[in-house]
Amino acid sequence: MSRKGLSNLLAIAFGFSILMASSGCVTSTQTLSANTDRPYDYESSLLHPRAVIVPFDQDSADVYLEVKRSECLYLRESPQAPFVSALVWNLGSTVFQWNDTLASYAPEWERRSVRLSWGDLFLENNSTNQINLELHDVLRKTSSKVNVLISDPQSNRVVFNTIGWPYSGEHAVAGDTVFFQAPAGSLWSHASIPVTATMPSPPFSFIKDRSDTLQPILRATILANDQGWVSYVVDEGVNVILDAIDSRNIVQRIHGTKLPYDQVRDLRLMIQSSRYITTRSEFEQMMGSADPKAALDAFWLNCANEKDRGSQLISTYYGRVEEANLFFSGVLPGWRTDRGMVHIVFGIPQKIRKSRDSEWWIYGEEGSLNAVTFRFLRTDHPWDNNFYTLGRNIQYRMPWDRMVTNWRNGRISPD
Repeated sequence: MSRKGLSNLLAIAFGFSILMASSGCVTSTQTLSANTDRPYDYESSLLHPRAVIVPFDQDSADVYLEVKRSECLYLRESPQAPFVSALVWNLGSTVFQWNDTLASYAPEWERRSVRLSWGDLFLENNSTNQINLELHDVLRKTSSKVNVLISDPQSNRVVFNTIGWPYSGEHAVAGDTVFFQAPAGSLWSHASIPVTATMPSPPFSFIKDRSDTLQPILRATILANDQGWVSYVVDEGVNVILDAIDSRNIVQRIHGTKLPYDQVRDLRLMIQSSRYITTRSEFEQMMGSADPKAALDAFWLNCANEKDRGSQLISTYYGRVEEANLFFSGVLPGWRTDRGMVHIVFGIPQKIRKSRDSEWWIYGEEGSLNAVTFRFLRTDHPWDNNFYTLGRNIQYRMPWDRMVTNWRNGRISPD
């Protein structure tokens, strides 16, 4: 949902004064890459294409491409002509033309697939397991790049939905039936376990996350059919597919969510995620209210003192929640991760520095006394390749309290 769409939801809110961030001094001996392109700002780009590359055989791969129709510009040559988009994909050394005619019954996502040779996909001297794709909207005169990880059919089997389209990540809604390909007659085990709905501790205190200790429980043994397809129903929480003969061999991992993980549509979720800026009593009152929607509205209106300002606060806050879910979700939903916590409360940093195992988020003028720097360390996790922990420190108590106070007094500007 866009920030503008969220602003129409003036009817929900919640909060708490908690989280903040940890810092680490960046020494001159560290080789870092500075990224000033707002990598966690979803709306900084007009296009958000998705792509999945599935090996077909030793010589070729299937490339699945999709883009939201609402993000493309459609024009027509005359009043009688249809509205048409003009898109161009650069797939390695291949150029793929893509024109779409707008219709009222058209689905949200426009999808195409194409089979290409590995030689067409890889540029010269490409020695990584990623392929760089680029989408151009010719009419809008804008473009977007996508780095696509090549799926290893032996260790990371691609998951398809019921319409035969691959998931672009490791998330599916609980209750969905998903499919993957395997040798006909092969046996697989489906194991799962729910994840406790805990909040990250504030940046100035520490409670260890225990999601790395989860042990999925065997739910079913599945046989691949004669066409080489295996299917199972996603449970909420961690889902893994194991080799039935060697249970130590995890060949697939899916995180099951109650709702689409990148959307903030549910009233209860809106109240829960407001915990970062609400007091305990406010949060408990909203959760236990006979009319939680009215209670959430009242909270935001109290922060803003007037309706239009309240609408802007709601748009900014829940826009950040959705961005956190998009960029940081893994075994935990993005808004309940350390990076999600800081992103929601502090917003988009002035600068982000990255190394192989760390991210430094810098708020304010780098090097000044008033700058706040949070260091997130990438942590090995059995169920999550996107797991970062915040270096916590008591010195972040004051900046955290100041930002929470700004939220509660309506002094937050849109990103």
